[in-house]
Amino acid sequence: MTTSTTIPRTDAGKRDLLQHLSIQLPNYATLLEISATDLDQVQSSFDWFDYSLKVEQAAQRYTDGNYAFKRVLRDGPKSAAINPPAPLVIITPPTSQPFADIVGFLGSLIIRIKKHKNYTETIGKSLHIIPAQTPAPDPALLQPELTFDYNGGHPVLYWYHNGTDALVIEADYGTGSFGLVTIQMSTRFEDSSPLPLPGTLALWKYRAIYRIRDAQVGQWSKVLDVSVKG
Repeated sequence: MTTSTTIPRTDAGKRDLLQHLSIQLPNYATLLEISATDLDQVQSSFDWFDYSLKVEQAAQRYTDGNYAFKRVLRDGPKSAAINPPAPLVIITPPTSQPFADIVGFLGSLIIRIKKHKNYTETIGKSLHIIPAQTPAPDPALLQPELTFDYNGGHPVLYWYHNGTDALVIEADYGTGSFGLVTIQMSTRFEDSSPLPLPGTLALWKYRAIYRIRDAQVGQWSKVLDVSVKG
């Protein structure tokens, strides 16, 4: 069994925990001697962090849409439909006072709660501040899932590490066979291989498998087909 951290690692997880505490913590404020100031800060932290993520998501959607629009304008094909990106939606910010270092505040608050004389495991579960117990994945069943976008016409691959040490990536550049391209310890790889001749298209194929220590584990990913243009 592996134990996750009390504070989630992802931004979405942090937002969910803040939202849950903003709803549930007032029910235990008297019992755990949580001040009104602390409750206000929890609520403000959720409001502003939620706002920042929504702004980030809206901006990313607009950026992605504009990038696709730009590529059609620049590269075609001539028969492609030209769809300008949807306007960027302006999100109204909260009216409360924002606080810096939300994670630091949240961590210290959770420690105070757990050290309180009235704290119980039942309260911890109710507040979602007891780390969840999850079984460790079976290495034999691990299978990477590759996704991609482009940077300057070159494919950029992404994946999750799933507790592994590295990822072996192989590619078929139209030869009909796969060959080793790289072994990556990060979760991003930009393929800088030469693009096709200007005005021509090519289909590049990728597959990957995880490594733990020096051994390959699990199963090869599904083959990812990526169209590239010179």
